[in-house]
Amino acid sequence: MKFFKLQIDKSKLLEIINLKFSVFYPIKDFISNKDFKSIIEDYHLYNNAFFPIPILFSIFKKDYEKIKKIDQLKIFFFNNFVCNLNIKSIYKINKSKYFYKIFRTKNYNHPGLHNFINSGNYYIDGKIGNFNHDILKKINFFKPSEIKKKIKRNNLKTIAGFHTRNAPHRAHEWIHQFGLKNCEGLLIQPLIGQFRSTEYNEKIIIKTNKYLIDNFYSKQKVFFSVLNTYPRYAGPREALLHAIIRRNFGCTHFLVGSDHAGIGKFYKTYESQKICLNYEKQLNIKILAFKEPYLCNHCKNIINSKCLSCKNKKVSKTNIRGQYLRSLIAKNKKIPEEFMRKEISSLLSKNSMIR
Repeated sequence: MKFFKLQIDKSKLLEIINLKFSVFYPIKDFISNKDFKSIIEDYHLYNNAFFPIPILFSIFKKDYEKIKKIDQLKIFFFNNFVCNLNIKSIYKINKSKYFYKIFRTKNYNHPGLHNFINSGNYYIDGKIGNFNHDILKKINFFKPSEIKKKIKRNNLKTIAGFHTRNAPHRAHEWIHQFGLKNCEGLLIQPLIGQFRSTEYNEKIIIKTNKYLIDNFYSKQKVFFSVLNTYPRYAGPREALLHAIIRRNFGCTHFLVGSDHAGIGKFYKTYESQKICLNYEKQLNIKILAFKEPYLCNHCKNIINSKCLSCKNKKVSKTNIRGQYLRSLIAKNKKIPEEFMRKEISSLLSKNSMIR
């Protein structure tokens, strides 16, 4: 068998690890051309299993020319062996034909679209083999099987999955409590594979979310994990992926509010929520939908409907958004305690951001 050594970046490493440990189940390997087209057109794999977004291994033409007659790749990350990738086929994609259907935009300023367009045009339909488990020491990663065991040990029949890319603020805490009102337990699972300079870094996302759980929540009902994959910022399609991932981690319910998996003004406020509700049966996980919580400026409570205690007053509210809080941090301004617990905000600084 002929083979070729290939160095990969972190995003590809994360895709391999997530495939290996069934984070993306029912997908187990990098997808074929038939699966790609079927996902894009019909939200299903070619075998009819529901899946919303393609999981791809791209290469540039220069590498394609080297490996087009090769059966197997030896995959390395910073010269550390990761796995073998047994090649079933290599295919080329006309990205201009498909990118709008994935990202729902033609604007090249969209970071997910930008990454997709600037990756290689050739894709490997490949099976992972001879995986090096020591590579897990290089990243923060939780196996779905580990979280499922923890849920089972605590005898929880229903558990809500919560997705975030931020340090926790008061609106997040409202969502956490909403999840716990509807389920026996809660899995707080932030995404940590971020790459944009305006986002929180991996270390602070883990530190602040763990601090909240360890100091203010019941450890028998609220669990911590991470989702280590790069954000695609694909809005509705990515929201469906996030729901599938939480199902694979043992969640029975998934929390979806406003602007889930989106960025800027590329998607409508509740577009991701709507598509998750539409595909709830195919997802095989219950969607917990809610309106965006906000701060009532009269009584300083976090709510997501008309404030009953202020029923005779005109609605006056402030939305609590992670982007706004990060802008305060960037300017060395204090975050008001009604927006975020002081115990959490005291952990944040300019160094909390990706540089």
